[in-house]
Amino acid sequence: MFDFMRLLGGDRAGATRRGGAARRPVPGVLLQLRLVFYGVLLGLMMPVIRQIDWSALVPPGLKIEWPTGFGIAWPAGHFRVPGGWGWADDGGKAEASSAAAAAGAAANAGGATAATGTLATAAGIASAASTAAASALSGGKPVSARFTICGHAKRIDCMVDGDTFWMAGTKIRIADIDTPETHPPRCAREARLGKAATLKMQAMLNAGPFTLTPIKRDVDRYGRKLRIVERGGVSLGAVLVRHGLARHYGGGKRSPWC
Repeated sequence: MFDFMRLLGGDRAGATRRGGAARRPVPGVLLQLRLVFYGVLLGLMMPVIRQIDWSALVPPGLKIEWPTGFGIAWPAGHFRVPGGWGWADDGGKAEASSAAAAAGAAANAGGATAATGTLATAAGIASAASTAAASALSGGKPVSARFTICGHAKRIDCMVDGDTFWMAGTKIRIADIDTPETHPPRCAREARLGKAATLKMQAMLNAGPFTLTPIKRDVDRYGRKLRIVERGGVSLGAVLVRHGLARHYGGGKRSPWC
């Protein structure tokens, strides 16, 4: 192979002009035959060369792309020169990559717009709920909610006991009644009556819209809003009293249930 390169470069030893000056050799029959031989040999070896796993011959982390153009990839970056037998595919791959990138950008923009719209909708709902709760606490329009029994989760709309509940995140004390304690009860009878009072008031609040009527005091010493709960002009606390699950309360010391 080195001999072949020397022949192509014209550096053949002993080749001189008549005057002693170096001259470029004229390829003879033997050289032409050797060129043909090397060409045939290279053509025969080309399929084998294309099937060689070159990755086993290069250092770890180095990747050579051949014969579809020329490229070298290593952990720190990527270098590629289009061309070679696969030059026609390079443009298609580049266009496909650009199209995929554009589609991804459009999808991300759409997702961001949808997320912004969702957040705006949620903020609007929260604002409307806050406004409705403020209006209800001031004795305005009737309000309704779905009440559960309060647990360890955040308290939004739930029952603490028969005379205390949370609505829209605000703790409300029914001002005109006193019901048996449940946290904790002082005896088995109070526990039984307290549970019944809680379930009864929960059912009445969930039955439909009601109004919260303010009294002279806005809050008690525990920070609870003091309101009378009414539906159609009738106190729901008074209904609980008629069922024997509450007592009328106007302030002062409360009587025991045990």
